[in-house]
Amino acid sequence: MADELEKRWNKSYGSSKMKYENDRKLLHSLQQKQSIKAAEKKAEDSLVPYTEWIFSILTAARIYAALTSHITDCDETYNFWEPSHFLAFRSGFQTWEYNPKFALRSYFYVGAHAAIAKIASLLIDHKVFVFYLIRMMLGMFCAISEDQFYSAIYRKFGSFVANCWLITSLFAPGMFISSTSFLPSSFAMYSMTLAYAAWLDGCHQASVLWVAAASIIGWPFAAVLGIPIFWDIVIKNGQLKKFIEYFFIAFVYTISPLILVDLMLYKRMVIAPLNIVLYNVLNIHGSTLYGTEPLSFYIYNGFLNFNIAFCLALIALPCFVVYKYFNNDLKWKVCYLLMPMYIWFAIMFSAPHKEERFLYPVYPLISFSASIVLYIIWKSTSACFAYFYKHMKEASILNITGFFIMYIALSCCRISALETYYRAPMHIFKDVYNIPEAEATVCIGKEWHRFPSSFFIPTGATVRFVKSEFKGQLPQRYYPGTNGTSGINPDQNDENREEPSVYISIKECDYLVDVDYGTETKLEPRYNTRSGWTSIKSYPFLNSAKSKTIARAFNIPGYSRKNIKYGTYHLLKRSRLIKHQEEERDRIKELQKEREEKIMQDKLHGNDEL
Repeated sequence: MADELEKRWNKSYGSSKMKYENDRKLLHSLQQKQSIKAAEKKAEDSLVPYTEWIFSILTAARIYAALTSHITDCDETYNFWEPSHFLAFRSGFQTWEYNPKFALRSYFYVGAHAAIAKIASLLIDHKVFVFYLIRMMLGMFCAISEDQFYSAIYRKFGSFVANCWLITSLFAPGMFISSTSFLPSSFAMYSMTLAYAAWLDGCHQASVLWVAAASIIGWPFAAVLGIPIFWDIVIKNGQLKKFIEYFFIAFVYTISPLILVDLMLYKRMVIAPLNIVLYNVLNIHGSTLYGTEPLSFYIYNGFLNFNIAFCLALIALPCFVVYKYFNNDLKWKVCYLLMPMYIWFAIMFSAPHKEERFLYPVYPLISFSASIVLYIIWKSTSACFAYFYKHMKEASILNITGFFIMYIALSCCRISALETYYRAPMHIFKDVYNIPEAEATVCIGKEWHRFPSSFFIPTGATVRFVKSEFKGQLPQRYYPGTNGTSGINPDQNDENREEPSVYISIKECDYLVDVDYGTETKLEPRYNTRSGWTSIKSYPFLNSAKSKTIARAFNIPGYSRKNIKYGTYHLLKRSRLIKHQEEERDRIKELQKEREEKIMQDKLHGNDEL
């Protein structure tokens, strides 16, 4: 009996053991297959299709902007192009912000561009070409940052959100302007785009480094855009020690070359990012000296630069919260990319002094916010169609298609308006570059704020200001010689007080750049109608006061042409110079004629001797 029970127990236990082993092998095999499939899916997700094409399209768009867009902000000219021109060619205008007494600006950022200009000038003896070469390089850097951000969005949120972002960013008039602007806010835009691309890919150290670059090399106030990255690394993941390490390395890498360059040029210890923060925060007047705008200023500019996409971006966060309540296909990580835009808007909208360029750092995030709303619209309408009209489920994409048709049409109309209505100053100063006089004096009056930079002035010629109705402080020429960046100009101030010494008499001018709207004042006469001046080049330029708002905001075929009024942008030349040139031309012709006659006489004399 015992033997029989033992055999029966062994048989039962053996079969259970064998079954257990088989189950274990089967489970292990399934786990292996699942891990292989997960690895394949991860590898597949990491591959972004058509990356070369995406980068090529973005690069082409940004180079087109570099070649056709005009300078929209005089701060870009006088605070960045002019110091770069001085460092490369030893001539240019200096604003009070570069005065060593105040030192609000670092030479590191402009110095990098000046080095490119200097190297390029050794190969291309034409400063206008150098100017556009630098702009094209800025456009390519922007395209690189956009390409990285697109790839990160694709891997994290899928092709629909990534492609919506690409189309929105590619055609945005705001990106057309900001992508090639020589401004710290544009550099902050590139850097923050790379920071969030790195963060989405899990590269925390790289993301902290790019935030530091945006804040220290670019614009100090851009640091607040790194708050969501700080929150994710420190608060959510508890990696405070890692963050401190990343921050310290990034801070040393970015601040060290900046201080070193400024020490060489200012000839003293300067921390420019700190100075500009203290000026704007602690100064009684600060930036309000340069004008204040109502809240509607940013709403109006936001619509011009992103049109209907800007409206979607403003409602992105509440739309996401509502959608997340009913669906789980979008991760909460989306909030980390939505919040920076709202933080930035809260700061900039509340500041009394407003500039269009102040919103540049969040332009790619505006496009992302609009893309999230488009995704929500697409998913919601798809669900509705699937529930009520199963055979029309795919018709939901028509909403998105209709949106982009309208968006692209409005964007093209806006870009066309910028190219058509405001291109005259760039064309005029290209003509200035070709003036024949070696040491001419080119004057600017009321159009001082549209001067594109000394890159458009031939070597030997000088630019001077004549008095106009403007009552603020204009920049002054750098001190000549080696101490140009370190010499303290006592005539500059930080209160925007007018300095009369910058003006010269109109009688001292050989050339004058001016615009004629058909009206004049005592200080701003219509020079082109005055005796002594002759217009040698002219181009149409928008007269905004006499044009309808919609027509000047968007170049709408048929409508805008009927509702736009133009002034005339002139390059004027002294009549005495024209007369002198004509006399010189006649004298050269007479000399040539005499020379030819002498040659003929010599030939005849030679024949007689033979």
